[in-house]
Amino acid sequence: MAGQLPQTTYRFAFDIGGTFTDLVLMGSDGRVLTAKVLTGVGDVITPIRAGLETMLRTHGIAIGQIADVVVGATTAVTNLVIERKGAPTGLITTAGFRDVIEIARELRFDLYNLLAPGPDPVVPRALRREIDERVDATGQVVRPVRDAQIEEVLRALVADGVQAVAVCLLHSFSNPAHEQRVKEIARRVAPQLAISLSCEVSGEIREYERTVATVLNACAMPMVGPYLGAIEDGLRAMGLNTTLNIMQSNGGVISRDLGERMPIRMLESGPAAGALGAAHAARQADTPNVMAFDMGGTTAKACLVSGGRPNITTEFEAARQQRFKKGSGLPVRLPTIDLIEIGAGGGSIAHVDETGLLKVGPHSAGSSPGPACYGLGGEYPTVTDAALVLGYLEAGGTLSGAVRLRVDLAERAIEEHIARPLGLSVIEAANGIHRIVCEHMAVAAKIHAVENGRDIRRYTLLAFGGAGPIHAREVARRSGCAEILVPDNAGVFSAIGLLVAPMKMDLVRTRFTRLATIDWADIEALFVDMEQVLTRELATAGVPADRVEFRRSGDMRFVGQGFEVETELPGHLHDGVREDVEQRFHEAYRARFGNTLTGQRIEIVNWRVEASAASAETASTEASRSPVQPDSETPRNRPAFFPDINAFVSTPVIRLGALHQGEVAHGPALIEQAGSTIVIGPGDTYMLDAFGNVRISVGARTGQSA
Repeated sequence: MAGQLPQTTYRFAFDIGGTFTDLVLMGSDGRVLTAKVLTGVGDVITPIRAGLETMLRTHGIAIGQIADVVVGATTAVTNLVIERKGAPTGLITTAGFRDVIEIARELRFDLYNLLAPGPDPVVPRALRREIDERVDATGQVVRPVRDAQIEEVLRALVADGVQAVAVCLLHSFSNPAHEQRVKEIARRVAPQLAISLSCEVSGEIREYERTVATVLNACAMPMVGPYLGAIEDGLRAMGLNTTLNIMQSNGGVISRDLGERMPIRMLESGPAAGALGAAHAARQADTPNVMAFDMGGTTAKACLVSGGRPNITTEFEAARQQRFKKGSGLPVRLPTIDLIEIGAGGGSIAHVDETGLLKVGPHSAGSSPGPACYGLGGEYPTVTDAALVLGYLEAGGTLSGAVRLRVDLAERAIEEHIARPLGLSVIEAANGIHRIVCEHMAVAAKIHAVENGRDIRRYTLLAFGGAGPIHAREVARRSGCAEILVPDNAGVFSAIGLLVAPMKMDLVRTRFTRLATIDWADIEALFVDMEQVLTRELATAGVPADRVEFRRSGDMRFVGQGFEVETELPGHLHDGVREDVEQRFHEAYRARFGNTLTGQRIEIVNWRVEASAASAETASTEASRSPVQPDSETPRNRPAFFPDINAFVSTPVIRLGALHQGEVAHGPALIEQAGSTIVIGPGDTYMLDAFGNVRISVGARTGQSA
């Protein structure tokens, strides 16, 4: 009909966390609709379907209005790695190298403890098999592989009950032919096996790290395929003609097919989405330097966003035995958003240890039974119970309609397990839980900033997640941050990050060379070949070649050093770029370490390409706010406890929709938005900016000299 307005379409994303699953519908008209449901235990799709059906019914949206590409994030791979619940996995190595994964590195996470256990090798020695083959560092075949031996090894592993096989042969990053031959034979003699090749997972030097990544990928492959299939099939059963895309650890989205082949790339899926959302919000708000602070139900994580881009690292560790100790986990040398786990989540359990000290975490109540205040059977006090007792959450209120909060159960749990054993009042015990959590997070955030050559006091704390805005003020005070930024829909912000993330793939190749003697034409040809591979990979996810953008970099170091600094390279390499590349390296080195060296020879170990493509929808996404109804409620107050004055204060409770853009107000205040509550203390000022963010200027800080 002439003049009829086009029907609004919606893009759908979900983030499956350890406690809650967050769902977002972003409309072509700019509306953002959200829901939060408890994550299902053993049933991934039912909560997603229930939350989506509720949103559709509440807002009168037809299932046909949802776009056919859905983006998801999940903690499934993380849980498989941490809990060692992956498939039984075998490892095939070059003769003499079966124990590399157990020998690991010389580094000990506890320098003075000679009995400190090393990282778990994941694959028991009985399931590690060798084949008599050899390729040298230049890719030349020294000893050819024998098909009969490969068949023998594979049949033996099948007889031992493995469901997946990791193949990591010496120098396969230079010549992958032998690994590829193992895969070809496996497809013939044992087609039921999931095969993971190191040349495909991590094509670079360092045998131990390459082996770890390949093994973890293999362990997860048999589990992740059915898991993602259950989600996609469940959505299609609702009437959604959908294709499922998945968030990676590097801050980009990939197709379900690639996610099934490379599940290791999903290791930090959910947190990476939050960091991408934080970077997007920071750029829009013209606040390019932020510390993204994501506190959910299970953990809290932080990520530095500098110049509007989250930091990327290839030195990520999974499943650390000691939470903050480098070297106690399994190194996964793949590009990953540089996240640090800095503390507990809302469901983390508080307890008194054997020495009589109050501790919080690392154990979590999860979604079942959850914190005591949920009334779902949880008996132990958690961070959320403390927040309820201190008045930050409303007694009798709900968390996005998912559960109703009972302060009596929270007080009982804190009294029984914390207050009585320590001789404290319930309020003192709850305040102790809150302060310990915030202090630990502030210290970890400061250390993370220093390790990256940054001063956290020059950064704005951007807080999100269901528990982030509740704890952001105390974390900012103790870390020295002067400003807090809380985006609209902070409680489901990681899910929003999924809708602004680009499609992205990356590739690395080892070709060791000195800067002074580089054959630039040879390296340019290498880059062109890598870019063609990535273009074809993105094409399988429906990305046309003319929308793909490339970023080149190299892992560079001074001769004699053991580890490298990633350095961004020009888009085209030729004989005239040597001085430019050298200058770029010195700048990257200085940014990392505060200074650089002169008169030293430079070498390049690895060459990297990142290929990305923003979807048409993402590229045109502008700042938008959730639909807000005029606030007609009678103004109300409730007592809230503030540690800096050690007292309860009658505090106004304000809905986000009642704030007026640009109007500066003074704390204290509790600002309620969907899925979260923002705590603003005495002496703070706050305002709503043009993008729906609440900006808070922290009045009293305790970490200014830190």
